[in-house]
Amino acid sequence: MHSQSNTQKNQKTGLPPMKLHLLDMDEVTKHESSRNVGYPAMTWPFSKLVTGKSGLGKTNLLGNLVLSDKDEYVQRGEEGGSHYIKCDDLIVCGYHPDESKWGYVRYIYNMISKDPKAHFYEDISFRYIPPERIPSTRAFLPERNTLIIFEDLCLAPEHIQNQISQFFGNGRHQNISIMYNGDGSQQDVSKIADRYTDDVKNASMIINSYLRRGEFIVFDLTRPGNDSLAIRLRFDTPLNLQKEIKARQKRKEKSASANE
Repeated sequence: MHSQSNTQKNQKTGLPPMKLHLLDMDEVTKHESSRNVGYPAMTWPFSKLVTGKSGLGKTNLLGNLVLSDKDEYVQRGEEGGSHYIKCDDLIVCGYHPDESKWGYVRYIYNMISKDPKAHFYEDISFRYIPPERIPSTRAFLPERNTLIIFEDLCLAPEHIQNQISQFFGNGRHQNISIMYNGDGSQQDVSKIADRYTDDVKNASMIINSYLRRGEFIVFDLTRPGNDSLAIRLRFDTPLNLQKEIKARQKRKEKSASANE
């Protein structure tokens, strides 16, 4: 495996670097490093929405969050590495159990939990379940940290959405964290931008310009709108929408003057 890492912390946030791998392979034992980004602390339990159009790498991002660099150490048979999101039991719920990225995560989790004598052993588990088999939150043991990821279920029937909603309402009482991965739209972006600025049109265009370049934007709804980390480019870089809007308007004015 080839990897590039930046060992320096982000100067603005003090967050450590996060290596993001590209988990896209025909065989679950192959992957390569893609980019380095920083990451914010994850407070357990949590509920998070991951949204964006198809092909942006949302599933790849989630795979990185649950593996981090742990797989590198496991495949070398060494102790070390860590998970960005550390949990005892990982459950992925969706319609595509043969997805290669989750196949790789399953492979690594099985290696980690197979032999208690191994240097890298952890008492963890991985399951992929169909939406029709979503259990009640009462079926989970609060002594275990459980992360359940709902994958591409935006168009699932109403009765399945109702099953999912119980996790957002009651999951924290059973020590369950939730991540909902689904496609987004221009309307979704506008609704989110409306929380942070009155100039929704320009803000949406700025956000979409980053998304079209394959960037990730984090909207941290747990922070007040005036917090510098409320909106982040990737994970560690504050994105100041008002500043970006003013810069965009100046560029437009300059271009208009040049054409007169």
